[in-house]
Amino acid sequence: MMTTKAAFWFAVGVVALAYMIATTDAECDKTKMRRYDGDLIAEGSGKTMKLYLIYKGCARYVNPRTYFNLFKSCVKYTKNADLLEAISAKCQCKALSDGAALIRGPNINLGVFLLTDGGKVFIPGSATFKAYCFNYAKIKIVPVFILTKINTHAALRLATSI
Repeated sequence: MMTTKAAFWFAVGVVALAYMIATTDAECDKTKMRRYDGDLIAEGSGKTMKLYLIYKGCARYVNPRTYFNLFKSCVKYTKNADLLEAISAKCQCKALSDGAALIRGPNINLGVFLLTDGGKVFIPGSATFKAYCFNYAKIKIVPVFILTKINTHAALRLATSI
């Protein structure tokens, strides 16, 4: 059983946590950053360089294995430290899933998906595919029964369609 003093401090902690969540969400307006969706931004250089994909208004770290699963080897990226800092300072964004991949069913008419975060994200057309600098040669074909069992997340969108 909780003492009155312990109950009081527990309540204070809950209120403080709720306040932190509310203020973080208010400051993190990802819709303003959606215009950069598809941009790859480099931080650092050489062997210490890290790449971030702007995805759903968030700068999401792309580890080397994931990079080679998704992108063309000659993909362009920018060194926009100000943009990266602006997004990272306001929004806590998790990395793209380690080993994220491009998948589709045996029939191309089912579409191409980005497999990340425990689900599939529909890539609506070649314009979006190209805007994100994805590599057609990296698409893995999976059986339809597996494709239909994977959770579906909101489709990727081009910055101009937001």
